[in-house]
Amino acid sequence: MDWFQLHSREVAWGSIALVVLVAGGWFYNRSQELKADRAETAYFNAQRSVVSGNLPLAESDLRKMINRYDGTSAATEGRLALAQILYEENKYQAGIDALKDAAGKAGDFTSSFHIVMAGGYEQLKNFKEAAAQYEEAAKAARFDADRQRDQTLAAKSYLNAGDSAKAKAIWTDLGADSKGTVAGEARVRLGEMTAALEPRS
Repeated sequence: MDWFQLHSREVAWGSIALVVLVAGGWFYNRSQELKADRAETAYFNAQRSVVSGNLPLAESDLRKMINRYDGTSAATEGRLALAQILYEENKYQAGIDALKDAAGKAGDFTSSFHIVMAGGYEQLKNFKEAAAQYEEAAKAARFDADRQRDQTLAAKSYLNAGDSAKAKAIWTDLGADSKGTVAGEARVRLGEMTAALEPRS
Protein backbone atom coordinates (compact mmCIF):
# COMPACT_ATOMS: atom_id res chain seq x y z
CA MET A 1 0.00 0.00 0.00
CA ASP A 2 2.83 2.35 0.80
CA TRP A 3 4.33 1.70 -2.65
CA PHE A 4 1.00 2.42 -4.36
CA GLN A 5 0.58 5.64 -2.39
CA LEU A 6 4.06 6.76 -3.40
CA HIS A 7 3.57 5.81 -7.04
CA SER A 8 -0.14 6.55 -7.47
CA ARG A 9 0.43 8.96 -10.35
CA GLU A 10 2.56 6.44 -12.26
CA VAL A 11 -0.05 3.73 -11.69
CA ALA A 12 -2.82 6.05 -12.88
CA TRP A 13 -0.96 7.04 -16.03
CA GLY A 14 -0.08 3.40 -16.67
CA SER A 15 -3.75 2.42 -16.39
CA ILE A 16 -4.77 5.20 -18.77
CA ALA A 17 -2.11 4.14 -21.27
CA LEU A 18 -3.34 0.53 -21.10
CA VAL A 19 -6.94 1.63 -21.71
CA VAL A 20 -5.84 3.76 -24.66
CA LEU A 21 -3.87 0.84 -26.17
CA VAL A 22 -6.80 -1.57 -25.78
CA ALA A 23 -9.25 0.95 -27.22
CA GLY A 24 -6.88 1.77 -30.07
CA GLY A 25 -6.50 -1.90 -30.91
CA TRP A 26 -10.27 -2.38 -30.93
CA PHE A 27 -10.86 0.63 -33.16
CA TYR A 28 -8.12 -0.49 -35.56
CA ASN A 29 -9.51 -4.01 -35.84
CA ARG A 30 -13.02 -2.65 -36.30
CA SER A 31 -11.89 -0.24 -39.02
CA GLN A 32 -10.13 -3.09 -40.83
CA GLU A 33 -13.31 -5.18 -40.67
CA LEU A 34 -15.36 -2.31 -42.09
CA LYS A 35 -12.77 -1.73 -44.82
CA ALA A 36 -12.90 -5.41 -45.76
CA ASP A 37 -16.71 -5.30 -45.90
CA ARG A 38 -16.71 -2.21 -48.12
CA ALA A 39 -14.07 -3.82 -50.35
CA GLU A 40 -16.23 -6.92 -50.79
CA THR A 41 -19.20 -4.76 -51.76
CA ALA A 42 -17.11 -2.81 -54.27
CA TYR A 43 -15.76 -6.05 -55.73
CA PHE A 44 -19.21 -7.54 -56.28
CA ASN A 45 -20.43 -4.29 -57.82
CA ALA A 46 -17.54 -4.44 -60.28
CA GLN A 47 -18.40 -8.06 -61.04
CA ARG A 48 -21.85 -6.94 -62.19
CA SER A 49 -20.18 -4.98 -64.97
CA VAL A 50 -18.29 -8.11 -65.97
CA VAL A 51 -21.48 -10.18 -66.09
CA SER A 52 -23.22 -7.50 -68.15
CA GLY A 53 -20.37 -7.66 -70.67
CA ASN A 54 -19.26 -4.06 -70.14
CA LEU A 55 -15.54 -4.82 -69.86
CA PRO A 56 -14.29 -1.19 -70.01
CA LEU A 57 -16.57 -0.26 -67.10
CA ALA A 58 -15.57 -3.40 -65.20
CA GLU A 59 -11.90 -2.57 -65.74
CA SER A 60 -12.44 0.97 -64.47
CA ASP A 61 -14.44 -0.20 -61.42
CA LEU A 62 -11.86 -2.83 -60.51
CA ARG A 63 -8.95 -0.40 -60.77
CA LYS A 64 -10.75 2.05 -58.47
CA MET A 65 -11.58 -0.71 -56.01
CA ILE A 66 -8.02 -2.06 -55.97
CA ASN A 67 -6.52 1.41 -55.40
CA ARG A 68 -8.96 2.23 -52.62
CA TYR A 69 -8.93 -1.09 -50.77
CA ASP A 70 -5.43 -2.35 -51.51
CA GLY A 71 -4.36 -4.93 -48.94
CA THR A 72 -7.76 -6.54 -48.55
CA SER A 73 -8.68 -10.00 -49.75
CA ALA A 74 -11.27 -8.50 -52.10
CA ALA A 75 -8.63 -6.27 -53.72
CA THR A 76 -6.44 -9.33 -54.26
CA GLU A 77 -9.33 -11.13 -55.96
CA GLY A 78 -9.98 -7.94 -57.89
CA ARG A 79 -6.46 -8.04 -59.33
CA LEU A 80 -7.09 -11.53 -60.67
CA ALA A 81 -10.40 -10.44 -62.20
CA LEU A 82 -8.75 -7.35 -63.70
CA ALA A 83 -5.99 -9.43 -65.30
CA GLN A 84 -8.54 -11.76 -66.86
CA ILE A 85 -10.51 -8.80 -68.26
CA LEU A 86 -7.34 -7.37 -69.76
CA TYR A 87 -6.62 -10.75 -71.33
CA GLU A 88 -10.11 -10.70 -72.85
CA GLU A 89 -9.15 -7.37 -74.42
CA ASN A 90 -5.88 -8.90 -75.72
CA LYS A 91 -3.89 -6.71 -73.31
CA TYR A 92 -1.74 -9.56 -72.07
CA GLN A 93 1.24 -7.58 -70.83
CA ALA A 94 -1.06 -5.17 -68.99
CA GLY A 95 -2.77 -8.15 -67.34
CA ILE A 96 0.58 -9.56 -66.25
CA ASP A 97 1.62 -6.18 -64.89
CA ALA A 98 -1.60 -5.96 -62.86
CA LEU A 99 -0.48 -9.04 -60.95
CA LYS A 100 3.31 -8.93 -60.99
CA ASP A 101 3.89 -6.24 -58.35
CA ALA A 102 1.40 -7.78 -55.92
CA ALA A 103 2.36 -11.45 -56.32
CA GLY A 104 4.57 -11.36 -53.24
CA LYS A 105 1.71 -10.32 -50.97
CA ALA A 106 -1.13 -12.33 -52.52
CA GLY A 107 -1.41 -14.71 -49.56
CA ASP A 108 -3.69 -17.65 -50.31
CA PHE A 109 -3.99 -16.42 -53.90
CA THR A 110 -0.25 -16.62 -54.66
CA SER A 111 -0.53 -19.79 -56.70
CA SER A 112 -3.45 -18.36 -58.70
CA PHE A 113 -1.47 -15.18 -59.40
CA HIS A 114 1.39 -17.17 -60.93
CA ILE A 115 -0.94 -19.40 -62.96
CA VAL A 116 -2.76 -16.41 -64.45
CA MET A 117 0.55 -14.69 -65.21
CA ALA A 118 1.79 -17.88 -66.87
CA GLY A 119 -1.29 -17.86 -69.09
CA GLY A 120 -0.50 -14.32 -70.15
CA TYR A 121 3.07 -15.19 -71.00
CA GLU A 122 1.87 -18.15 -73.06
CA GLN A 123 -0.33 -15.81 -75.10
CA LEU A 124 2.74 -13.63 -75.67
CA LYS A 125 4.66 -16.77 -76.79
CA ASN A 126 7.12 -16.24 -73.95
CA PHE A 127 7.09 -19.89 -72.95
CA LYS A 128 10.25 -19.76 -70.86
CA GLU A 129 8.74 -17.16 -68.52
CA ALA A 130 5.43 -19.05 -68.53
CA ALA A 131 7.26 -22.17 -67.35
CA ALA A 132 8.96 -20.19 -64.58
CA GLN A 133 5.58 -18.88 -63.41
CA TYR A 134 4.10 -22.37 -63.37
CA GLU A 135 7.01 -23.50 -61.23
CA GLU A 136 6.36 -20.63 -58.82
CA ALA A 137 2.71 -21.67 -58.72
CA ALA A 138 3.79 -25.22 -57.86
CA LYS A 139 5.90 -23.94 -54.97
CA ALA A 140 2.93 -22.00 -53.58
CA ALA A 141 0.37 -24.80 -54.09
CA ARG A 142 -1.19 -26.13 -50.90
CA PHE A 143 -1.95 -29.63 -52.15
CA ASP A 144 0.24 -32.20 -53.91
CA ALA A 145 -2.24 -32.69 -56.75
CA ASP A 146 -2.18 -28.97 -57.54
CA ARG A 147 1.59 -28.85 -57.26
CA GLN A 148 2.01 -31.76 -59.67
CA ARG A 149 -0.48 -30.24 -62.13
CA ASP A 150 1.46 -26.98 -62.15
CA GLN A 151 4.70 -28.86 -62.70
CA THR A 152 3.25 -30.64 -65.74
CA LEU A 153 2.25 -27.26 -67.16
CA ALA A 154 5.78 -26.00 -66.51
CA ALA A 155 7.25 -29.01 -68.34
CA LYS A 156 5.01 -28.42 -71.36
CA SER A 157 5.97 -24.76 -71.46
CA TYR A 158 9.66 -25.63 -71.27
CA LEU A 159 9.16 -27.94 -74.25
CA ASN A 160 7.46 -25.14 -76.16
CA ALA A 161 10.41 -22.93 -75.25
CA GLY A 162 12.80 -25.50 -76.70
CA ASP A 163 14.29 -26.46 -73.34
CA SER A 164 13.83 -30.22 -73.45
CA ALA A 165 16.39 -30.77 -70.67
CA LYS A 166 14.30 -28.94 -68.07
CA ALA A 167 11.12 -30.56 -69.32
CA LYS A 168 12.72 -33.99 -69.03
CA ALA A 169 13.95 -33.26 -65.50
CA ILE A 170 10.43 -32.33 -64.38
CA TRP A 171 8.83 -35.38 -66.06
CA THR A 172 11.48 -37.62 -64.50
CA ASP A 173 10.75 -36.34 -60.98
CA LEU A 174 7.01 -36.67 -61.49
CA GLY A 175 7.31 -40.15 -63.01
CA ALA A 176 9.38 -41.37 -60.07
CA ASP A 177 6.53 -40.62 -57.64
CA SER A 178 4.48 -43.81 -57.85
CA LYS A 179 1.69 -42.26 -55.77
CA GLY A 180 1.58 -39.05 -57.78
CA THR A 181 -1.57 -38.17 -59.70
CA VAL A 182 0.41 -37.45 -62.88
CA ALA A 183 3.00 -40.24 -62.67
CA GLY A 184 1.44 -42.13 -65.57
CA GLU A 185 1.36 -39.08 -67.82
CA ALA A 186 4.94 -38.24 -66.85
CA ARG A 187 6.18 -41.67 -67.92
CA VAL A 188 4.31 -41.40 -71.22
CA ARG A 189 5.87 -37.99 -71.87
CA LEU A 190 9.33 -39.34 -71.06
CA GLY A 191 8.74 -42.21 -73.47
CA GLU A 192 7.69 -39.80 -76.20
CA MET A 193 10.77 -37.65 -75.64
CA THR A 194 13.06 -40.70 -75.72
CA ALA A 195 11.45 -41.99 -78.91
CA ALA A 196 11.80 -38.57 -80.55
CA LEU A 197 15.53 -38.55 -79.79
CA GLU A 198 16.20 -42.05 -81.11
CA PRO A 199 17.75 -42.15 -84.61
CA ARG A 200 15.44 -43.44 -87.29
CA SER A 201 16.60 -46.39 -89.38
